[in-house]
Amino acid sequence: MKQFLDFLPLVVFFAFYKLYDIYAATSALIVATAIVLIYSWVRYRKIEKMALITFVLVAVFGGLTLFFHNDEFIKWKVTVIYALFAGALLISQ
Repeated sequence: MKQFLDFLPLVVFFAFYKLYDIYAATSALIVATAIVLIYSWVRYRKIEKMALITFVLVAVFGGLTLFFHNDEFIKWKVTVIYALFAGALLISQ
């Protein structure tokens, strides 16, 4: 069930992207990620750091994408997330 919740925002994003455009998909991604985060808190009374960091980056870069109407920001999100996680792995070793 937890893995399904992790992939739900991604599925919603691709569905909206296919049916509408990148901006509708970005809005749907922000909402779906927030819903999954809230559900995780209600169900498990715990929010993982990775999920919280992902939500913050989705909200920030998604918000920039919608505000400036420039899809480059949402594309940067993945790179920033992977760079942060790689840095965390390097520091923890």
